[in-house]
Amino acid sequence: MQSFSYLGALLAVGSLLAAPAAAQDRSFVRNVAVRNGATAIEIEIHTSGAAVSPNTQAITGPDRIVVDFPGALPSSELRALRVNRGPLKGIRSGLFFNDPPITRIVLDLLEPQAYQIVPIPNGVVVRLGPASAETNVASAPLSAPTIGGAHLTSVAKVSEHLAVAEAGAALRSAVSAVSQIPPPPPEPPKPAVNVTFQNGLLRIRTEGGTLAEVLFEVQRQTQAEIAIPAGAEQEQVVADLGPAPARDVLASLLNGSSYNFIFIDGEQGRGLEKVVLTRREPSF
Repeated sequence: MQSFSYLGALLAVGSLLAAPAAAQDRSFVRNVAVRNGATAIEIEIHTSGAAVSPNTQAITGPDRIVVDFPGALPSSELRALRVNRGPLKGIRSGLFFNDPPITRIVLDLLEPQAYQIVPIPNGVVVRLGPASAETNVASAPLSAPTIGGAHLTSVAKVSEHLAVAEAGAALRSAVSAVSQIPPPPPEPPKPAVNVTFQNGLLRIRTEGGTLAEVLFEVQRQTQAEIAIPAGAEQEQVVADLGPAPARDVLASLLNGSSYNFIFIDGEQGRGLEKVVLTRREPSF
């Protein structure tokens, strides 16, 4: 009897010692702060505990940037913020998924914004900036042709003999210039990823596109929220799937990959609403 009591005491002490260690291994999203950087608004997201790599995505309708922290829990200090500074209207936060835990930070925007994720000790910084606009370079106007140093507008001032000779030279020069115009550039290569979504059926065709490109196109076509995991931009995909329901096509795409996946449907049969991806732990 005494041996059983001694064993039970050891187990109890072991569980008490393991509990603080498990708590220390947990990751938490502590708080969010907004500050004005040198050229852009910066949002600091502070974490604690085990290091965690965030997944990000930009979503329209309404415009917002979503930052997910897989494996992290929101701390009691985490609060929503009303900002109204530049393009940033406010910041929402909370527990997006329970098991596995995913804490989500949402930056509500007035308009689409380019952004950059910069790691810092115990957290990340999201730098907002205006979307880059294409720069149109206007071609320089052609100078007026000359005859003997005089512009065509003053050709009457040049003698008739000189005008005929110089006009012939100018014509030959113009023909030579036209013949030297470079040919039009070749057509750009066809995109490596082709995703269509019609009548509730999804089709994915890719020849060497990355998993991040495929998931981004699926998100754009279906309007489902998909947190693209870090490292997906390095995984190439070759597939020809569908047309079929979005859940079936995505399941075929992700089966055998290095990610666990969970599909969440919208209310009242509105189809696929969210896709949660987490990297699988290596098995030994």
